[in-house]
Amino acid sequence: MAATPISLPALTAAGFLALKGGDLQAARNYFEQAVMIGHADPAAWFGLSCLHRSMGESAKEDAALDRVLGLDPHHLPSLIAKGDLFAKLGDRRAADSYYAAALSLGAKLPSLSPDWHAELRRVEALSRGFAQEYEAHLLRALGAGGLGRAGTERFSHAIDLLLGKRKIYFQQPRCFYYPELPQIQFFNRDLFPWIEALECDFDTIRREALAILQADVGFAPYVLRDADRPAFDVRGLLDNPSWGAFFLIQDGSIVEKNAALCPRTLAALSAIPLCRIENRTPSVLFSLLRPGARIPPHHGFMNARVIAHLPLIVPPNCALRVGNETRGWCEGEVVLFDDTIEHEAWNASSEPRLVMIFDVWRPELSAEERDLVTAMLRAIDTFGGPRRQWTA
Repeated sequence: MAATPISLPALTAAGFLALKGGDLQAARNYFEQAVMIGHADPAAWFGLSCLHRSMGESAKEDAALDRVLGLDPHHLPSLIAKGDLFAKLGDRRAADSYYAAALSLGAKLPSLSPDWHAELRRVEALSRGFAQEYEAHLLRALGAGGLGRAGTERFSHAIDLLLGKRKIYFQQPRCFYYPELPQIQFFNRDLFPWIEALECDFDTIRREALAILQADVGFAPYVLRDADRPAFDVRGLLDNPSWGAFFLIQDGSIVEKNAALCPRTLAALSAIPLCRIENRTPSVLFSLLRPGARIPPHHGFMNARVIAHLPLIVPPNCALRVGNETRGWCEGEVVLFDDTIEHEAWNASSEPRLVMIFDVWRPELSAEERDLVTAMLRAIDTFGGPRRQWTA
């Protein structure tokens, strides 16, 4: 007769061997000895939980798994076993919490055997099924027909966040953050009464822009190096002509040579409350995205303004993503968004995409607040002396 192993690892190994061979009584003896000799490790308690599962002893299995996770909260087999146990008991919310923890942990592990990859795929499928049941349950309780009505957009957004169908994106301006402004990705057109008049001038603006595009003069890379500031290659965009700009107004100053080519465009903009700050804004430009070009995710300068696009030429397969929302442009229809929320754009067509870009004040800011922001940015620009203009 073989001698009974006495060390903890030996007892645990013998227990798993007996369990695999179907000798449940021998497995019980080994695992119980392993946990009784003191200093039992997660492997010993997990082995005991496996025995209890094999014998249909759910309460004892649960207790043993708790001992494992008390010693090692990141014990992947026990997290999955806990999920399976709660699923068996009908507690799908508890089951899914353990499955989610297991999937998160599994994604971070450097290497897993094929068997464990298969196990995680099984867990992922179960978790996905629970998520679908949960969503259906919520929609039934809320009355799905009520969602999608005018006035329920924010609530629908909240439900998507709750279900994990959207991420939470925040304003992250590169330079200046104005607090307590709503986190809005795309703005409701009703907040900007000047839109309709500008859209009536679409044909006139488009003709002037097309003449410039066809002449192929005046477009410079949108991201240019600045001689008196450090230069970093913004993911391939620095000095890259794939994203071109033809400025009518740049940093608050009219570009006379360009503006002379677009008098009617400037006239159409004259009634719009552009964000006017000396040496800063507005910027009004025709933005050219050449075929195949992509603007990588980035954030804008400050959240006290709104960026407006008037799409002029929009081939298929062009889009703008702001936070969770991706929208294609529609020629002649103004789009307004917060560029301090992560955004990107692309042109996956074989034709150029052209939009007119300009910036207006956030509608929530009072006249006094706009004056204060203007004064503050002017003060920033006067600090440290004038910008040097080097000469040979």
